[in-house]
Amino acid sequence: MQFYEKLDFLMNITKTSNSALGKKVKLDASYVSRLRKGQRSALKDMTCIKSMAEYFARNCKEDYQRKAISEALKISTALADNDALSEHISKWLTDENKDDSTTVANFLSGFSKLNSKPVTPNIFQQLNVTAEYPQEDISVYYGVDGKRQAAVYFLSEVIAQNKPQTLLLFSDEATDWMTADRDFAAQWAFLMTELLSKGNRIKIIHTVSRDLDEMLNAIRQWMPLYMTGLIESYFYPKKRDGIFKQTLFISPDVSAVISSSIGTSIEHAANMLIRNKNMISAYAEEFGQYLNLCKPLMKIYTAKDKEAYFKTLMEYEKEKSNSIIKTESLSILTMPENVVSGIIARISNKEVDSGELREHRKRLFENNLKGNSYTEIIQLFDVEHIKNEKIKVASSEMLLGDTAHYNLEEYILHLEHLVFLLGKYDNFHISLIKEESEVKYMVYAREELGAIVAKTSAPPFILAINEANLATAFWDFLQSLIGEKAYQQPNNTEIAKRLVDYIQRLKQNVE
Repeated sequence: MQFYEKLDFLMNITKTSNSALGKKVKLDASYVSRLRKGQRSALKDMTCIKSMAEYFARNCKEDYQRKAISEALKISTALADNDALSEHISKWLTDENKDDSTTVANFLSGFSKLNSKPVTPNIFQQLNVTAEYPQEDISVYYGVDGKRQAAVYFLSEVIAQNKPQTLLLFSDEATDWMTADRDFAAQWAFLMTELLSKGNRIKIIHTVSRDLDEMLNAIRQWMPLYMTGLIESYFYPKKRDGIFKQTLFISPDVSAVISSSIGTSIEHAANMLIRNKNMISAYAEEFGQYLNLCKPLMKIYTAKDKEAYFKTLMEYEKEKSNSIIKTESLSILTMPENVVSGIIARISNKEVDSGELREHRKRLFENNLKGNSYTEIIQLFDVEHIKNEKIKVASSEMLLGDTAHYNLEEYILHLEHLVFLLGKYDNFHISLIKEESEVKYMVYAREELGAIVAKTSAPPFILAINEANLATAFWDFLQSLIGEKAYQQPNNTEIAKRLVDYIQRLKQNVE
């Protein structure tokens, strides 16, 4: 692969725009565009290349991204250190003689049967894929492998379009074909991310009567995609017999994948990839008729819907219920008022007037603790990460009016307040987990009531869910992170001791 092909691959897999990379490496966005198209010679400035490599390594956070880059560079997929990954990327970008196109193609193994027709103007074209691409009005593929192949063709064709499409998706067939094979799951995630990055939208009718494992897998698979704000979701509220099942993947202007099966068996099912416009139109009409019987799966709020979101939040917390919350840092609900006021003053947002909301939430929170549990899942960050003010205040864009980060003193004060709450309320609990890669969303579940899921980076995007099966799945998802059985009582004394030790280590770094 040439330099421009490698650069384009890295920018696509990390979803980096020309302007974002240009700003990082101090190059004009138009020049970056010409570099990735091969209209300019390969960069020779090692300072610039190293800066690019550092940027790509930092923004390679998801498993499928790490896998793709590891395959391309022929390094261990277990490589997690950003500095080491940056060095490998830097070397790869400067090695013009190394032919990596086969390695990239191996990662995207489902593309091995596509022909030279470009699937997208950039990354897929550079894979040098040459096999025959099906062109018939109806192509039939059988079983699980056939369903995967048809899905790859379908998504690839949509990605290839110059005009954004609105996909119509429904399936109540077993989902193992998407999730059981790790390589295909990574490929599916890559294709869906590429599809949405090109401005395509999705209307999906979810099947909410699946078993817990399927629901948890679906949550993990779809959550990053929902955070794009490009997906409308619905569900059918009545019970179905569960015998005759169907999959409808439709792009009205492009193609469709249609299949049906009995019960849980899809091993021998026929999967049709359809390009006949009349047939596609008929299936789109069928989808529309079913959609008319469905209800929205969740309420969606953006920054412009703050007032409506606050009202929903108040209604959500007014009911008494056990609660579990996981944010990217610590919950504002447990933040002491002196820290809140200090942060608001520091970000100088004169429009913030949420004191009444915070006070009301605090009263509900304390009242709920009299008879119900509240568990906050938190991770313990490295002290340098906190000192450099890298720890974001959870949901600050929506609740405080602007993006805010903790300084070390504020973070310590919040932790000390958590220790206070552990001592004051028997029903207040903390669950400590290992530090994760950057978390970009919040999950706040209340048993038998619902769940609020929020993309917490700017711009904020919030999903409020009260459909019983999906809400239960989120509750069980958070329970699985805690790792405790329902009958086990968390040891508040032990957790408080660990937090105090952690706070003491942090205080040693206060200047």
